Amino acid sequence: MGMFGWVRGRRSARTERAIIAALSRSQSVVELGLDGVVRSVNERFLAALGLRAEAVVGQPHSQFFMVDDAEHLWRALNRGEQVAGTYRAKGASGREAWFQAVYIPLAGRRGRISSVLLYACDISDERAAIVTREHHVDTVDHTQGVVEFSLDGMILDANDVFLGFTGYRLDEIVGKHHSVFVDEQESRSDAYIGFWRRLRSGLHDAGLYRRLAKGHVVVWVQATYNPVFDANGRPVKIVKYATVTSAEVLDAAPAKPSVAPPSIATSSAAVANVLDLIDSASLRAGALAMDAAIDAALAEQRSALQ
Repeated sequence: MGMFGWVRGRRSARTERAIIAALSRSQSVVELGLDGVVRSVNERFLAALGLRAEAVVGQPHSQFFMVDDAEHLWRALNRGEQVAGTYRAKGASGREAWFQAVYIPLAGRRGRISSVLLYACDISDERAAIVTREHHVDTVDHTQGVVEFSLDGMILDANDVFLGFTGYRLDEIVGKHHSVFVDEQESRSDAYIGFWRRLRSGLHDAGLYRRLAKGHVVVWVQATYNPVFDANGRPVKIVKYATVTSAEVLDAAPAKPSVAPPSIATSSAAVANVLDLIDSASLRAGALAMDAAIDAALAEQRSALQ
């Protein structure tokens, strides 16, 4: 059975209780009347908001959940439509939690909607991680040159910092190959060809690089080239983070050391990639847990009726 496939069917009160019990073992669960008043809650929901049951049961849904269009939500539920999304909830002493949730209308014996079951994954930690990641990205975008490449080295995008130290406008470089930043001899070298081969295979590269800005002006940059991966672990593009290096540093530093210590840019990119994976994996795991709980509850009910 697909996820939520049982929603529109007619279920007995016993089935509803079995479903609620199964879901309560792994998810936050709230049972609501069609008037929006809370009928029951489980311990997971109370713990997420730091509340006691007596402070929640009998109170309106709107006291706890921040819904942009509550009128639209309840019209849909009264029509028997399920509604899913990400919602912010408020609890004791200004406490907040974020839930990936679904509202499910439950039908009585005659097919009329009798109540609404809300169950949810607490994604507060994942939400906080996203905010932190966005802050890091915003900081990097204002302090370092950032440029994105396709796996074959074509320029996809660049930020203002990068454009500033290369002297180009964005429309002058998008769609062109990275080789516009190196001289012709280097672009044909085995080292340069191997450089892009390694990046395409998912390997990171970091060091001090000699590059050509607009007008063939030589600039030296401390940079990292970071492959970005899809959900299956396949590289899909390359993101470069770079800062211009002063002439004084160049006098004492070799160009493109074979091994470079990780820079702040490297760490930021790595953290962002990890957080992406955590975010996606957490939501997928939560959805699978919900589906498994529902199927288990229905299986128990079928066995009891045989």
